[in-house]
Amino acid sequence: MPVRHDRLPLMTENLRTLDVHKGTKISDVLKAFESGNQDLLLVDENTVVTKPHLELLTDYPRTVTTALVSKIKNGETRVSQGRITGASSGYHEVGHGNHIFLGIIRLSQSQKQEIVEVLSKVENTNHPGNTIDLILVALVRAAVVVAPAEVAGAPFIRSSDPSERQATQNQITALNDARLRLKLANRANDGFYSVFFLRKISKLFTWLAVRLKMTPNQVTLISFAVGLLSAYEFSKGNFWAIFIGAVLLQLSIIIDCVDGELARYTRQFSQLGAWLDAITDRIKEYLVFFALAYGAAKSGRDLWIPALGMMLLQTFRHLSDYNFARINKIRSAHLEPLDFNLKNDAYVSVEREKKSRWEYWSKKAVQFPIGERWLVISASSVIGGAAFTFTIMPVLALISIALVFRGRVKKTMTWPKNRVNNNLIDDQLDSFNSKNLTNRFDWLTPSLLRLLEGAILIELAFVTDLDKSVIFLLLFAILFNHYDNMYRALQNERKPTWLSAAGGFVFGRLLVIVIWVWMGWSLTILVYYFSVLFFVISSVQWILSRKTEVN
Repeated sequence: MPVRHDRLPLMTENLRTLDVHKGTKISDVLKAFESGNQDLLLVDENTVVTKPHLELLTDYPRTVTTALVSKIKNGETRVSQGRITGASSGYHEVGHGNHIFLGIIRLSQSQKQEIVEVLSKVENTNHPGNTIDLILVALVRAAVVVAPAEVAGAPFIRSSDPSERQATQNQITALNDARLRLKLANRANDGFYSVFFLRKISKLFTWLAVRLKMTPNQVTLISFAVGLLSAYEFSKGNFWAIFIGAVLLQLSIIIDCVDGELARYTRQFSQLGAWLDAITDRIKEYLVFFALAYGAAKSGRDLWIPALGMMLLQTFRHLSDYNFARINKIRSAHLEPLDFNLKNDAYVSVEREKKSRWEYWSKKAVQFPIGERWLVISASSVIGGAAFTFTIMPVLALISIALVFRGRVKKTMTWPKNRVNNNLIDDQLDSFNSKNLTNRFDWLTPSLLRLLEGAILIELAFVTDLDKSVIFLLLFAILFNHYDNMYRALQNERKPTWLSAAGGFVFGRLLVIVIWVWMGWSLTILVYYFSVLFFVISSVQWILSRKTEVN
C-alpha cells in the first residue's frame, strides 16, 4: 500500500503517512513501517480533525509512539500517568476508559524493534476491528509506551458516515486556524495565578510576537532583560523603586509565559530553548533576592542571612520537585504485558474520585509555583519592603514543602525498594557514585547534598565577619552549577568530568572554601573563579555540544 505525503503540513522529512481504509491489513502497516527509517503516521480515512490538531503529531517533537485522543467520560481508551494504558477494538474491551481514540497514531522509529516484534505477532489475527485500533491495542497490551496527544477546543469526528464527516469538515473550515493554534499554545496545567491571570495577558504578547516573527529564545532573552532591570530597581531600596521593580517582575513572568506559547504556536522546539528558559528563571529569582537584601543594606538592615536561606530553600525544593516528578513518572508508567487475545483488560481502578475544582486549584496553590511565588515577592516587597518579603516567603515555602513532601513520602513508601533511572540521580550528585545503593528515596539525595553545602556557607556568614553579599554570590554560583547538572541529567546527559573536577566536586569545593577562609584570603577571588567556571564556561560548553549534535 503506498505511503502518502500530501496529508502532512510540515516535517515530512521525518515522517511518512499511511491512509488506513477498510482493506488495510496489519501486515501492510508492518511492511510500510519496517521498510523505512522515518516515523509512520497512520490516519483512519474516517477521521476528520483540524490541521492544528493533526500538527500535534506531525510538528511536535515526538520521541515515542503517540496517538491522538480526546477526553470523554466512559470512553473506550484509558489514559493515565501520561500514557495510554488501555485501548479497545471491535473485539477488545477496556475498563474505566476516560478518552476516545481518534484513529490517528504516529509510530516512532525509536521503538522500532518493539513495534516490529509486536505487530509481527498479531498481523494474522482474526479478531474483528479497525486495523489502527487493533494496532493500538497490541502495542498497549505489550506494554509499549504510547503517549496521548489530546484534542480539545475544536470539532472532530471519526465516522463511516460521509455526511457526518462533511458536516464536521464544514465546521472546521469556518474556524480560524491561527486563533485555534494560539489556544492550543496555552498551558492549562499551570498554577491558579498563571492560568487565570498571567496567561490571559500573555496571549496578547504571544500574538504580537507571532506578528513580529520573533523566536522563542528572543522572547526568553527579553524576559531575562526585564528581570534584570527588575532586580536593579529592587536594589535601590526606596519605595517607588521597589514598586517599579515589582511591576517589572510581573512583566518579566508574563513575557516568560510567551516563549513557551510561541514555541508551541510556531513549533520551534529545542533543548537549548528549554535550558535557557529554565536557567534564566532561576537567575532572575535569585538576583531579586540579592537585590532586595542589597537595597535593605543601604538603610542599615542586614537581611543577607534570610536571603541566603531563601535561595537555598528554593533550590532544595526545585531539585526535589523535578527529580520526584521524573522518578514517579517512570515508576507509575510501568505496565505488565497483557495477552492480546484476552477480550477485556480487567482493569481495576484504584484512583480516588475526581477532585473538585476547588480542591484541584487549592492543591496547585499549595505547591507554591513560580507564578504565585513571584506574586508574593512583588506584593510583599511593596507592602512591607524586603524585611516583609524575607519573613513571609520562607514561611509559605516551608508550609508548601511540609504539605507536598508529606504526600511524596507516602507515595515513595509504596514503591519497591529498588532504584530506577539511576543515572538521573547519579549524574547530579557532584560527589560519590551511588549505583550500588537500593534507596527508593534517591530522588531526594541531590537536594540533601545541596542543603548540606549551602548550610555550611550560611554558617560561615553567621560565625565570621566576612562580607555576606560575597557569600551570597558564591553560593549563587555553586547552586547554578547544581541546576546545570540537573537540567543536563533530565536530558540524559552528564557534565564532562573535567568541568566537574574544575569545580572541585561538593566535598573538595567545601574543603577549599574552608581552607580559603582559614587562611584569610579574599572570597571574592573564589566568586570570580566559580562564576566564570559555572556561569560562562559550563554554559558555553553545553551550548556548543548542542550545536555539534545539530550539525
